[in-house]
Amino acid sequence: MVATFLNTFVNHSDIVKIANLAQMVNVIAPIFTSDTGMFLQTIYYPLQLFAAHTRGKALELFVESPKYTSKQFGDVPYLDTSAAYDNGTLVLNVVNRSRDQAITAEIEAEDKQFSGDVAITEVNGPDIKAENDFGSAKVGAVERSAQAQGKKLLQSFAPHSYTVLRVKLV
Repeated sequence: MVATFLNTFVNHSDIVKIANLAQMVNVIAPIFTSDTGMFLQTIYYPLQLFAAHTRGKALELFVESPKYTSKQFGDVPYLDTSAAYDNGTLVLNVVNRSRDQAITAEIEAEDKQFSGDVAITEVNGPDIKAENDFGSAKVGAVERSAQAQGKKLLQSFAPHSYTVLRVKLV
């Protein structure tokens, strides 16, 4: 949910100039502490990844995705996305809202080409109700990499996940 809100901020950066999280430690925070330790709440990971990587110019994306039907909003795409471009690097943020289906997407650059390593960080847990607590981290971030050349990149997004991809464009 947090990554979806952050995608909305990026996608409306022409209007939303600043946003903040009031509680950074304890209460409703991404970091919980006690006298004996601390843990990173599930919301920590998208906040940290957006803060570390999503900067520069927000890009408008064309996205085709499978959809589900919502009484309030009609057809809603399972993939929620945002992107930013800074100093030759594309950062793509993707939330797969499906509870149980991975979605493979073809990502195409319109006027540039992908070049080299794609740094991929996926935030996920065993199910949508998974929580972190003192002594138990069920949700976390896993990093991996892939190679990309040319105008197209194929990527699978796990069910109920947030994934950030970082790749050079030339």
